[in-house]
Amino acid sequence: MRAPSSHGRPSAKRIVAGIPDLFFASKVSGAAKRLGIAVQLATSRSALLEGARSGPDLIVTDLDAPTMDAVGVARELQAEADQGRPRMIAFGSHVHGERLAAAKLAGYDDVLTKGQMAARISGILASL
Repeated sequence: MRAPSSHGRPSAKRIVAGIPDLFFASKVSGAAKRLGIAVQLATSRSALLEGARSGPDLIVTDLDAPTMDAVGVARELQAEADQGRPRMIAFGSHVHGERLAAAKLAGYDDVLTKGQMAARISGILASL
């Protein structure tokens, strides 16, 4: 949960997106912008971890991006979760069932196919 701003209002919602794919990065960024949610795009594993540790409201990761190591990132964040962690969502190609299952076991709250992610991103962000 975000701390109130100096004016007593909650600060803006923020997500960290480990999505190097331009189509999905644009889709997530566009949906977030329409809802007034800030997006921090991460293009590497280290940038994703740094962003995840900065207290976002949501982490969204592309399982098909080899530079992200999405499963490893989830395991690392789970190991640090004694302080709590934000909601984590991973998405990937429906043909990579083993990768989707590994992400769920690694600790992602939701694991979606790319089609599901495209269809549900606005609703997911609106629920923050």
